[in-house]
Amino acid sequence: MLIALASCTRAAAQAGAGAFLRQEPNARAAALAGTTASLSDDAGSVLVNPAALTRLLKPEVDATRVLLFEDTTFDVIAAGLPTRNWGSFAGAYVRQATGGFEARTGPNDPPSAFSVGQSAMLGGWGFSPRLPWEDADAPAASRQLALGVTAKSIRETVGAAAASSSGLDAGVLLHPRPDVSVGVVLDNLIAPSPAFVSSAIRYPRIFEISPSYVRALRGDWRLLAAARLRHVEGEGNEPAGAVELQYGRLAALRLGLQGKGPSTGVGIAFGNTRLDYALLLHDLGISHSVTLIQRFGQTREELEETIRRGISRLSRADGARLAKAYLQKADDEMRDDRTMEARRDIEAASLLDPENADIAARLKKADAAWEESLRRQTLERLASLAQQQQEQGNLLAARQYWRSVLDMDPSHALARRGLESIDRALSGAEIARVESLRQAEAANEVALALAGAATSLSRGLLRQARLEAERAQKRHPENAQIREFIEQTRRQIEAFTAARRAEAAKAAAARDFPAALAALQAARREDPDNQDIARQESAAQAELRRTLPDETRKQAEQLYYRAVDQYLKGRYDAAGALADEVLKLDPSSEPARALKVKVEAAQRYSR
Repeated sequence: MLIALASCTRAAAQAGAGAFLRQEPNARAAALAGTTASLSDDAGSVLVNPAALTRLLKPEVDATRVLLFEDTTFDVIAAGLPTRNWGSFAGAYVRQATGGFEARTGPNDPPSAFSVGQSAMLGGWGFSPRLPWEDADAPAASRQLALGVTAKSIRETVGAAAASSSGLDAGVLLHPRPDVSVGVVLDNLIAPSPAFVSSAIRYPRIFEISPSYVRALRGDWRLLAAARLRHVEGEGNEPAGAVELQYGRLAALRLGLQGKGPSTGVGIAFGNTRLDYALLLHDLGISHSVTLIQRFGQTREELEETIRRGISRLSRADGARLAKAYLQKADDEMRDDRTMEARRDIEAASLLDPENADIAARLKKADAAWEESLRRQTLERLASLAQQQQEQGNLLAARQYWRSVLDMDPSHALARRGLESIDRALSGAEIARVESLRQAEAANEVALALAGAATSLSRGLLRQARLEAERAQKRHPENAQIREFIEQTRRQIEAFTAARRAEAAKAAAARDFPAALAALQAARREDPDNQDIARQESAAQAELRRTLPDETRKQAEQLYYRAVDQYLKGRYDAAGALADEVLKLDPSSEPARALKVKVEAAQRYSR
């Protein structure tokens, strides 16, 4: 492709009106001979193809300096901001200046120096409409169509004279296949027409089409090829072609060829910082281009990669760092209203950084949000069923649904109106029959709930029995059987915890802190909100921890993070076995004990 382009007739030099805006806006574009209408992925897209702004994944700031020949410089400062629902926005300031000119008022007057300059302020917007056959949750960067516009205000100066105007560019980006992109740009759709003295100089309209193809090579290598055909009104066609060899996100080598001459360049990236360099061989000399791009934040994919790489390092410091990555991922999921996924990631963060009280508080908040989400969904479902049955004339069924809604939310106005409407339509006998059926159903529900709670009680699971009864009480707050069961369970919990505390005091007096801690932990499992037990447990843990050698603590810590790794991968049996090993080495490890509880719950659920 490059050899064929070399044999093409060279296009006219970019010396016409507005030629400075046809200068490549950054070093990557310069190295690739300007074939980036389908490749651009940075804020410089506002100059190349505004539709490509949809590829922005993070906020960024770009700065480019081009050293041309004959005392000429070209500078670009650009910034981009992607949004979740409104597309991506970018702005740029472009300035080209040339000095060293001389002027005389008359043939015998001494010369005076003057300069020529062009500048522009640009603002662009790109968005990706979802096509009918695309998934509703497809990210903007993966959609097959993107559109964009750029508004610009230009100013040109020659010595003391100046002229200004404004214009509009438009662009389209197509992805017919994941490895193929096509950019189409119409510059100066509304053409600037600056007037220095009397007549205006209109910028030429420019049509450009640029296809590109990406091929994955071995390992992290991939090869990108691109071409461009640009038609400048009144100047003719300007073909160009380029190739880029990339190694992951780290480095790239670039070669290009266009009418102005061959070009080459390199790029290197470290995290959110990218530095590009290009060299272009003009007929008039060599120009150098340098671009610095600074991005901010992490994408969801980067966070997940951080998590995958870091979990195997098995240290407390890395655990805290990974916990932050999980929390950032959870923040994104909460913004997308993906409460269940966010709760799972906050739970992972709490396991990786178990001593962080803020994470524990966030987990409680996520649990509350998840429960509220479930409650809201259940209410919406019941109300929908009630309305459906009422519209179909099934008033008795609709009445039962409305009553269920009111049981969950007594202030539900729609349910009250629906129930009142149905009661006016039903006879007294029908209402009595419905209420009789409802009471029988409630009695059966209470009996089942108490039977389950009694089973837990018989197994010695006092707190679980109480929680099951309290859940039933929320549905049936006036039921005397449930109240009596809860009171009976409360007395048993008090007796059990008192016995365990006495046992712990006796063991502590004998300096048997493992036995004391085991008794207090048993008491706290049944009464977790008892602050006196919590203080005694903390004291016993501190005494026991003082007796552990440093090597044992370090070994227990490593085993704990291995257990967390296995738990997050869904290997619950291995996670449980490792948690048991931790507790044998360090019976005071509260994180290991909490992990063991989660593992047992996951095992019950999976089976």
